[in-house]
Amino acid sequence: MKTLINSCLAISGLIGAIALTSYTESAFADPTHLRQVLQTRSCEGCDLVREKLSFANLRGANLRNANMFSADLKLSDLREANLIGAILDKADLRGADLTGADLTGAYMSETNFCGAIMPDGQKSSEGCPKPAK
Repeated sequence: MKTLINSCLAISGLIGAIALTSYTESAFADPTHLRQVLQTRSCEGCDLVREKLSFANLRGANLRNANMFSADLKLSDLREANLIGAILDKADLRGADLTGADLTGAYMSETNFCGAIMPDGQKSSEGCPKPAK
C-alpha cells in the first residue's frame, strides 16, 4: 500500500511539473500572434514573449511595438524590419541580420547581439564572451 501511495505521489508530482512547464513557456505569448507573424510578417503590437523565432524569415516585417521579451531570434532575417518601439529586452539576436531595421525607441536593456549584423552593416560583438587571456 505504501508503495502504491508513493507511486501515485510521484506521478502526481510529475504531472504537476509538466503542467507548470507548459504554462510558464506560454504564459505570456499569444499563439495566434506567432502564426500571424510567420504567415504575414505583420503583427503590430504582437505578444511574442519567449517565442522561438530562430532562423525565421522576418525580412521587412512590421513588428512595431511588439513585445519580444526574451524571444529567441538567433540567425533570423530581420532586414528592413520595423521594430519601432519593440521590446527586445533579453532577446537573443545572435547572428541575426538587422541590416536596415528600424530600432527607434526599441527597449533593449539586456539584449544579446553577439554576432548580429546591425543596421549599419557591422557585426556586433556586444554580449559575446570575452577571449581568455
